[in-house]
Amino acid sequence: MTDFSKLIFLPLDMLPPPDISDILDIYLAEGIDEYHMVTDDYRISPSIILMSPEGEWLPISKQIPEFVDWAEKELFSWTGRSQMVVITTAPGKSMATHIDCSPHMFIDTWQHKFRYVIRGNTTDLKYITKAGYVYMPDSDTPYIIKGSWPHDMHNTATQTKFTLCLGAPWEPNINDKSYMGMLERSYKINNNKYISYNDWKLPNNFRDFFNKEKYNKPDLNFKPNWI
Repeated sequence: MTDFSKLIFLPLDMLPPPDISDILDIYLAEGIDEYHMVTDDYRISPSIILMSPEGEWLPISKQIPEFVDWAEKELFSWTGRSQMVVITTAPGKSMATHIDCSPHMFIDTWQHKFRYVIRGNTTDLKYITKAGYVYMPDSDTPYIIKGSWPHDMHNTATQTKFTLCLGAPWEPNINDKSYMGMLERSYKINNNKYISYNDWKLPNNFRDFFNKEKYNKPDLNFKPNWI
């Protein structure tokens, strides 16, 4: 069995969802209320909410029935229902360098995250290490990334970038047989694009990339063995 504890990036062996960028463009152009959109001063990229943390589709789902069908059959069959959002990044804009977890979850959990670029470039995503930046490869399928390593993104495309994300309460780990099966199948097919942090070191200032509004200084007083 492959050791996925140091996974940074792995394209998945699954069908991509149908393109919903036209509908997302309309929602952005018409303006979205607070019920359907989350503004994010930490990552500096607002998100359109498709599904609540309780697993309930929001009204936008009525406009994207083929996408809903894909999610129910291709995604939730191995993840279960969870919060689903689309991160929006305007052309030429950046997502701030960040860490997608709390300090107390940083060391002892995998923090694997499901992502899919509906429109834009996967290659815009980069991780920050002590040696410099590491850019992710191109992928036309959904993929898994590690959220607990500092990363950011600059949208080099000429249109708004849409990134599909599955959030809490989904928290995959080694004991999740459905998830591990997906990783093993995907690795067999896409190991040429698999990236791990075996030879990486965290930047000295990695603590700066936690959400300071949520976590105070005592929370950040720790030292992982992989810096």
